[in-house]
Formats: sequence, structure tokens, C-alpha cells
Amino acid sequence: MLPFKLSHETLLHQFRTQREGLSSSEVSKRLNEFGKNLIKTKKEKNYVHEYFKQYIEFFPILLELAGILAFVAHHYQPNEGNNILGFAIFGAVFINATFTFWQNFKADKAMEALLKLMPTIIKVRREGTLQEIDASEIVPGDIIVLEEGDKIAADAVLLEASELYINTSSLNGESKPSKRELHPNTDANRAIEAKNMVFAGTSVVSGSGEAVVISTAMATEFGKIATMTGTIEKGLTPLEKEVINMTKILTALALFAGVIFFILGVFSDKGILIAAIFALSLIVANVPEGLLPTITLSLSLASQRMARRNALIKNLASVQTLGSVTTICTDKTGTLTKNEMTLQEIYLTSGEEISISGSGYTTQGDFTIINEKENSKEILKDFLEACWFNSRATIEEDQPIGDPTELALVVAAHKYNLTYRFNKMAENPFTSERKMMSTFGQVDSKELLFVKGAAEIVFEKCSHYKSSDGVKPFDQNAQQVMEQALEKFENKAYRVLAIAINDKNDEENLTLLGLSAIMDVARPEVKEALETCYSAGIRTIMITGDNPNTAAAIAKQIGLRFDGVISGDEAAKLSHKELQKLLLEKTYIFARMASNQKLKVADALQANGEVVAMTGDGVNDAPVLKRADIGISMGSGTDVAKEASDMVLLDDNFNSIVAAIEEGRTVYFNIKKFVTYILSSNVPEIVPYILSFFLKIPNPLSVIQILSIDLGSDMLPGLALGSEKPEKNIMKRPPVGKNEKILDWEVFKRGYFFVGIIEASAAMFAFITFLLAHGWQYGEVHLNDPVFHAQAMTMTLLGAVTSQLANVWTMRSWDFNIWSMSLTSNKMLIFSNVAVFVWIWAMLNVTAIQKIFNTAYIPLADLWILVPFPLLVLISHETYKYVKLRKTQLTSVS
Repeated sequence: MLPFKLSHETLLHQFRTQREGLSSSEVSKRLNEFGKNLIKTKKEKNYVHEYFKQYIEFFPILLELAGILAFVAHHYQPNEGNNILGFAIFGAVFINATFTFWQNFKADKAMEALLKLMPTIIKVRREGTLQEIDASEIVPGDIIVLEEGDKIAADAVLLEASELYINTSSLNGESKPSKRELHPNTDANRAIEAKNMVFAGTSVVSGSGEAVVISTAMATEFGKIATMTGTIEKGLTPLEKEVINMTKILTALALFAGVIFFILGVFSDKGILIAAIFALSLIVANVPEGLLPTITLSLSLASQRMARRNALIKNLASVQTLGSVTTICTDKTGTLTKNEMTLQEIYLTSGEEISISGSGYTTQGDFTIINEKENSKEILKDFLEACWFNSRATIEEDQPIGDPTELALVVAAHKYNLTYRFNKMAENPFTSERKMMSTFGQVDSKELLFVKGAAEIVFEKCSHYKSSDGVKPFDQNAQQVMEQALEKFENKAYRVLAIAINDKNDEENLTLLGLSAIMDVARPEVKEALETCYSAGIRTIMITGDNPNTAAAIAKQIGLRFDGVISGDEAAKLSHKELQKLLLEKTYIFARMASNQKLKVADALQANGEVVAMTGDGVNDAPVLKRADIGISMGSGTDVAKEASDMVLLDDNFNSIVAAIEEGRTVYFNIKKFVTYILSSNVPEIVPYILSFFLKIPNPLSVIQILSIDLGSDMLPGLALGSEKPEKNIMKRPPVGKNEKILDWEVFKRGYFFVGIIEASAAMFAFITFLLAHGWQYGEVHLNDPVFHAQAMTMTLLGAVTSQLANVWTMRSWDFNIWSMSLTSNKMLIFSNVAVFVWIWAMLNVTAIQKIFNTAYIPLADLWILVPFPLLVLISHETYKYVKLRKTQLTSVS
């Protein structure tokens, strides 16, 4: 037998307790048996271990190997700058490991937030006396005492209750206080449904009571949610998978190139040691040391931009996941709508139809009366007073306080400039069973009962109605008229309340005054945001606790496309495969949904290959927020929901989700652009090495100069590309595929085999041309003048860097020509260019820099050699983009 269905005597007997409470010795025994009343995580995290895990991911391992190889090369060939390269690589690994760990540490707080909701000191009755104890010391069988403002520390069945209301929003998302009774509702089959129970993690809004504890810690409803949240594992984000993919490819390329050229070196009679050092240097040159820091910093900048657009990202890797979202599962209230209930229409039983202007909780608005009669305004005044006097909500110093539906009624009374003149004497509260509320008191020394509730319930209790000619019997014809008005309002998606009155404290034989039609107004920007989603290939599914008719009407109002409505009960009956098939073929609205049913929808969508963004705000939403590819909590939601999510909507607005997806897509293509940009500079680093090994020429580039390209001239411009604003077609593309690679053939083609070849040609042209212009003869491998050699290597370096400066401008857009973009819209790009020019000047003129990087001053007369190739990079890549875009457009038209 379920504990909440037992009689008090049987319940106390079953839990071996009594009304006076447990003895101290019994409490000690039960603490040993059940343990402390604490919400525990599945396992404690070792954060030292978590930190060092950052060093054994794929990409850091690749960098670490490159660093070790740099030190090996330095051992055999000192004074080449390999040791500085090694230190720089390990420095980059350290910075990224620390930064990534810190981001994850801050985000990993869901269980701690659950603990914050648990009270520390609670009141219990033990050995016949009232005691205050730590909440962790509660055991099953304890008698807890509840008063207004108390947090509840365990699940318990009520033994006493006096006007007891509890706030269950942390468990079920219901904002309206729930009245507790001494008997369970007859259809309750689960503890959470029982009206004679209170639950851990909830709080007492008003009233008082006593209850016997039946479960503590992880056995509570609260603990079950914690267990579910803790056991749900979140998979790798697309970006994390892509970093692993890039690491594998770059590692394979580096090792392949190293092995091939080691073999060629040995067969070219270079000797095993020289060939090995050459192979190691080539492997290091193939590793883009600046790639991981640039990705991390780009994601960080994107998260800052998103925060300015009211979307707070907690996990940096999730930024790029947003670009892959194919389905948004969103709540209705507060996300698609304003969560500001507004009384928009009234139908009086005297026949007047009244519309009220103004929305939300502003007290400015006009009343338009159709079918106005001589006493219509007086009847309307009586109606609005009946609404106001029977509400707990208030407006204090222009601040709305209370239930949104009641606030709609109170605001309307303020709009009509009424004065509060009611002395409240008694209240019969709203319950889900009664579906009505009444308040009894005095108005100008006259005793009156004011009633509001569901129309079908109130109609049954009415014997009369108020007409313009006085009070008349509420007969069948009168009821039919009101039912027609009710149907008209419901078809418009209004939340309808019937308002009635009585001259005694009796909820029978009421006099009906009329109907109030309340609307949670849709956010005005939602319609456009939904259209943006549809053009971007993203479908939107509404999941709401509202009834199906209201949900469907709001969906039509905002332009949400759907094929039907499925209720929570219907969804519960569907198997996983059935739901998966339904969602594969059509789009549905889900109404009257519980949080575990939302989890079922998320699982079905993900099984179909969808990338799911899911919104939620209550503790009960934490598991589904964690399961979704992108969990989105509301800024107004619970701490638990925020900690379990990947993103927090600071303004609770659907439009901010769309803005975040736009940023996510932008990040994906920005990463694609700067990966191409960084890889293109690898070619002018590798080619000089290879040519110097097999041709009779001096060494064109030192390892330390490669470092100056990777971490000096490449880093800031690459980061500037990562901060580019969304391209004009970003939300007209389909979502980024889950299996779509950043490092794809197009990136390789543009980076290595197109721009990279031009840059390598520029570097070698600058090197050879400078040597020949100053009397060098082919075959002179060793130059007697070290300054002359340093100048020649500086020209190689400048050939690569100046081409990269042109490359960064043409890489600003993946598809469009740069003249279609504002030249000043990316301030960071301008700054980075200035910084690179300063860096070039320093390498040419500052002695300390010249010594470190083995560079030298170049006369202005020799710098003309550098001019053709940046122009070639710019013109050739812009032509390539134009031809490619034109071909794509022609293909789409045909």
C-alpha cells in the first residue's frame, strides 16, 4: 500500500513512530541504517585529475610530442632556436589546459545547486519536544513541523494541515502555490500527485502543518531527479569531435611527411642523423602550434558576443554545437510569450462585449464597450471589483507581485481607476480538484462572496445572473448564451475565468457576472525569429504544460508550423520507436507534458539524427537539459536548471535562441576560415625546408622563424577572423551537419594546395631573388657572411608573412568577395594588421629581436620583391570564390 493512502494510525505504525516523535536512540539507529539526509553525486570528482586530463587529449598530445621533438632537435643541432620553440609549444599547451579546465570547473555545478536548495536547520518533534536540528540529521519516521517560509527537507505525509500552501515549482515547474490536504486525491497513484504529501526541495508559502517523514536523501522525489541528472552522460560536442579529427589528420600528415623525407634523406647520402633531425624539424613545422589557442580564444570571444545578445554560454565547445542545431524544443510561457497575462476581453452577463487596450502589467489602457447600456459602466465596475477582491496578487510601487493570471485581473481594475475597499474575512483557495477560488469579506459594511474559476464549474453553481434590468434566473437559455461566449473566447486561445458573486459565504446559488478572457501575449519578435529558423532549415517544436487548444491557437498566432497536437498522456503511451517515427515524418506540438516526457521526445529526436536544443527552467527539467545537445535554461529559472544546461537565456526570449544559433553557425565558419588561414602558412614553412635539403641552396628559414609565423604573425589575424560577424547568408544555409568536418577537402584545397602554394612560392621567390640580386651563385650552400644569410632568411619570412596579410583579408568571407563587406567592420582585424606591421618593423630594426629570431635589416630598395605575391593571393582567391559562388547559384536555380 502506498504510504500516502494509509490512515494516520497505520502510517505511524508502519514507520515505527508516534505523534510525539522518535527517541534519540531510535534516531541513531536509523541514521546508521538510512544514512544522512544528503543529496549525493554519483561520484566525487578529483579536480586535480580533471586538470591533468586536459594534457592527454588528442591535440595537446600532438603539441607535446612536437615540443619534445623540438628539444631533441636542439640537442643535436643547437643554436637553431628549437629549444625556444619547445618552450613556446609547452606554454601554449599549459595556457589552453588551464583555461579549458577552468571553464569546465565553473560549469560542473548541477549537484551543488541541488544541495543549495536543501535547508540547513529544520524543526522536528522528538521525544515529545520541539527541536531544531540540521536537515542532514532527519530520518524516516521523524515528525517535522512546517511553518510559513520553511524549506522542506524530506518527503513526508501530512498529519496536520492548516491552510498549508507549498511552492512546488522546483519539482514540477508550477509557479502557482499548491494547497496541501490531509487526504490524497482519489486518482493519485504516485507520491508526486498526492495532495497530502510535502516534498524535499520545496518550501512553505503559507499556513502550517506537521508531517511524518517517509523518505530522505536520494530516496526523495528530489533525490530521484538528482540521480537521473547525475547518471545522464553528455556526449562529445561536434567541435570536440572535430578537434580529435583534426588532430588525427594532422598527426598522420606530419608523421607521413617525416617518415618519407627521412627515407629520402637516408637514400640521398645525408646520413641517418642529419636525415632524422630534418625529419623531426619537418614534423614540428607541420604542427600548427597556434591552432588550439586560436580556437579557444575564438570561442571565448563568441561567448562574449552571445552574452551581449542575452545568451550566456557555459561550455565553450557548445558554441559551435549551436551551429548544428536542427530542432529547437521550446517552452511556450515566457519564451514564445511574454509570461505577462493580460485581460483583453470581458463578456458581461448583461450582454456587453468589452475590449481592453494595453498589454502586460502596465496600468494604462482604455475600455471599449460594445452594446453599451445606461448602467454598463456600473456593472463593469462590479465585475472588476469582484475580480480584484478575489485575488492575492497586488501591485506595489508599480511592481507586480503574485500569480500572473490574477495580476491580469488586478491590472485591469487599476486601468479602470478603482479603489480597493474590501475587508477580507475568509478565503476558499483554488485547488486543481475544485478549479475555483472564493473570498468572503466586507465591501462598505456589506458582506459579499466573490468567486472565480473554470467556467463549466462556476456555471453549475450559479442560480442567477446579473442583467441590465437586475438579477434574473440563470436558466437554460441564459446558460446557452454564456456557453457560446465561452466557446468564442476559447477558440481565440484565451484563458477564460467565470466571475460570480453571492451575498453570503456559500459557493452555491451564485449570481454570475460574466467571463474574463486572459491572454499571455506572444512576443512580437517571435514570428520573425520562427521564419528565420525555417529559412535556416531548423524546425521548432513547442512543448508546454498548457492545454492542447491554447497551445495550438498560440502556435497559429505566431506562425509556428505543426501537423498536429499530442498530449502528455498520448506521448506516454507511445513506444520509443513509434514516437521516433512520428517525429521523423511530421512536426507536433506537445501539450500537458511532464519533464520525463520531454526527455522521451529529446531521445526520439536524437535517435533520428537531430541535433536538439531544449529549453527548461525547473529542477524537473535538469535531466532533459543535460541530455539535449544544447540544454537551454531560463534566466528566471532554478539554479539546478541553469547548472545542468549549456546555455542560459538571460531574457527568457526565443529570439535570443535564434541569435545564439546564428552566432554558433558564424563560429563554425569562422573556425573554418582561420584553420584554412593557419594551414596555408604551413606550406611556406615546410617547402623551404624540403628545398634546402635536396637543392644546393642555403637554409631559407630557421625553426625559430617558423615559430614567429605560427605564434607571432598568424595568431592575432587568425583570432580576428574568429571574431568576424555573421555573413549575410548564414541563416539561409542548412544546419551544419553532425558529420560535417571543419578540416575537409575544401579547407585542404584552399589552405595547402592553393593559397599555401602561392605563399611558398612567394617565400622562395623572395629568398632566391634577394640572393641572386646580391651576387649569390647557385651551389653556394654555406654563406660566409652571417648578416647576408640572416637578410636572405628574413626575406623568406617576409614573403610568407606579407602573403598571409593579404590572405587574412580575403579569408574574411568563405563565399563572398571582400568588396561586398565593410572594410572597417572588424576592428580586431585592423588592429592585428597594425600589430603584424609593428612586428615586422621590430624584426627588421630592433637588435634584441633580430638576435632571437635571426633576422636582419632589409634595405627599402629590396622590398619591391615582396609586392607581387600578396596581390596574387588576393586576386586569385577572390576569383576562386566568385566562380565557386556563381556555380553554386546556377546549380540551385537549375
